[in-house]
Order: sequence, then C-alpha cells, then structure tokens
Amino acid sequence: MNPWIVAAPLIARAVERQDTHSLEDVEEAIRKGEAQLWCFGASALVTEIHVYPRKKVCRIWMAAGVFEELVRELLPAVEGWAREKGCQSVTVVGRPGWARVMKDYHQPHTMLEKEL
Repeated sequence: MNPWIVAAPLIARAVERQDTHSLEDVEEAIRKGEAQLWCFGASALVTEIHVYPRKKVCRIWMAAGVFEELVRELLPAVEGWAREKGCQSVTVVGRPGWARVMKDYHQPHTMLEKEL
C-alpha cells in the first residue's frame, strides 16, 4: 500500500496550521524526493534537508498523529537517518508543545534544534 494514502489525512492536519503549502504541495515534494515521508502506527511526519553554506540541517517540517509515537519512534529514526546523510542538526518547526518534551533540543529562534 502507498504510505501517502495512510499519511495524507494526518499530514492534512499539520498543513492546516500553516499557510505556505497545500497538501498537494507536500505530496509533490515527497514524490519529487525533495521531502521525505515517515510513518509509524497512527503517526506521520515529513522531513526535508537544507544545505546551507556552512551547515547541513534536517528539518522536521510537518508532523501529526500520536505525540508519543512521534517522539519515541519517529524522532530517533529521523535523527539516525539525518546523521547518515551528513546533517549536523535536526530542526523542528512546530507548536510550543514540542519544546516541553524535547529537552535535548534548544530554541535558537522560533524553531527547535538538536545538534547531531
């Protein structure tokens, strides 16, 4: 089964909280390989890698589902994958609730970041 079919309703909830992309835009980015879809149980998230002149960063861009699954299952998988891809950090763009549970991340601006 296509993982997007299962994940799309979850990611749609995250899309509603921002104004830069539609659900179709996110699907297109995944299809083109510009973003990555991660699924576990009743949860899904989308990542993308940003290469800056002095740093490579994996950004968790969209996330929805069971918070415990996102933090306990998907987050470690993303961090390991990001290390393998040569990223120096992972950033999370999301609601303030993420900061309360992600104690090993810090908030340099309005996003959370963990050095890898």
